[in-house]
Amino acid sequence: MKRFATRHWRQARWRRGLGGFLAVALMVACAPVKDDGRAAVDPVEASPLTGVMAAELAAARGDVERASRLYDAVGGRLGDADAVERGARLALLADDLAAARRLSARWIELAPDSRDALRLQGLVRLRNDDVEGAAARLLESLPDDPGERDVALDGLARRLSDRALPAQSLQVMAAIADALPQSRAARLALARVAIAREAPRIALEAVDQALDRQPDLRSARLLRADALLALDRPDAAFAIFAELLEASPDNASLRFEYARALLEREREAAALEEFRQLVEAGATQPRMLNAAIVLALRSGADELALTALRRLRAGAGSATRRSLLLEGRLLRRLGRTGESLEVYNRALEGRSADAELRYARAMARIATDDLAGAETDLRRIIRDDPAHAEALNALGYTLVDQTPRIDEGAALIEEAYRIRPESAAIIDSMGWAEYRQGRPAAALEYLRRAHEMTDGAPEIAAHLGEVLWVLGRRDEARAIWRAAASGHSDHPVLEETMERLN
Repeated sequence: MKRFATRHWRQARWRRGLGGFLAVALMVACAPVKDDGRAAVDPVEASPLTGVMAAELAAARGDVERASRLYDAVGGRLGDADAVERGARLALLADDLAAARRLSARWIELAPDSRDALRLQGLVRLRNDDVEGAAARLLESLPDDPGERDVALDGLARRLSDRALPAQSLQVMAAIADALPQSRAARLALARVAIAREAPRIALEAVDQALDRQPDLRSARLLRADALLALDRPDAAFAIFAELLEASPDNASLRFEYARALLEREREAAALEEFRQLVEAGATQPRMLNAAIVLALRSGADELALTALRRLRAGAGSATRRSLLLEGRLLRRLGRTGESLEVYNRALEGRSADAELRYARAMARIATDDLAGAETDLRRIIRDDPAHAEALNALGYTLVDQTPRIDEGAALIEEAYRIRPESAAIIDSMGWAEYRQGRPAAALEYLRRAHEMTDGAPEIAAHLGEVLWVLGRRDEARAIWRAAASGHSDHPVLEETMERLN
């Protein structure tokens, strides 16, 4: 039986793909099974091939622990290196270190020249806290050709940076770097692992050794910047970015990395400038554009946000509801209400019941004095959802503030207030309705509450000041307006109120 298994596994290479799995699964499916899905015959006792098939079935079901045990049980009788490799990797995945150790040793027996086998056994030894043994095996796994070895060291650094591996990864990488004293790539690999393992001093020392050999190596200088950032020396790190960008101003990836580093250090103004340069230079990568949009919106850089948003959408080849909504809002904030309306009209095509889009269009229509159009949109929202407090309040406030239909508007606001009594905007509307109905004293309580809730929002401050002014408390009104104007001097409602009354 052993001869059968050995011969066939050597003749037919192990297939890792779907075709191979299906073939195995079919064979297993044809085997007798018990009601609980287990093979009727003990797969380990039957033959290595049966054991492998049972292991693969277990793996396909997601039971990697059972797959590992089955491979371990038959691994010593398997003669095919690929099959044993499969078992070793499953054992590592199952965190069955004893099985992984045995299977990786068997793999090396069958394929002594396999660098993959040596590398896997090195990782198994690392998982078993055998630092010296792991370093020896991983060192042995490196190619002799210097160029290929540099590539392999880079890959090894990425593997050892995995935080799922033991912290001794750093010691292993340091031992490998010590064994290759002339290798610049080994120093950089050590620096990468050290940064991942939060050992920035070791990283800085290693990368400086690499730079001693090649001072203009960009990847090493960027690693140095990472180490300096980790050591809380941002100015020194940012100076490296600036020098590199001076030499390569069109390098978008580098500028993006610099912008993100600035952002992580909460230097938003400087980061915004870098994102602005990226967008102006024609950046099209979604990651860059998305980051630029988020920061521009947060910083009030609406033109930049709009440009990035439109380019992002052009790259995607389609306009999503969310992007159209955002574009409409940006255009409105920029005072381009006509364009904003066009965007909302387009967005509502095929989405006529979308309350958020319709509400946004109503606000744009109010901004263009199209009160009839705004009322149509708001009444449609209220028809579909009679408890839509924002629509009730918006329509009520518009009627109270801009038409003679004050009582009708006040009734809508009262309904909104009944639904959302803690909304500062609705409380402000309640006060404004009282005022417009000729009851300024009654308005005062609402407006003071809304003013306090919003920490002096300019439009509410304008309303409160006007009511105080009408009540003859003009010094108090001026104080309210001055406080609001200190941060929002160009707010249209506040500005108009102060010019009209003061």
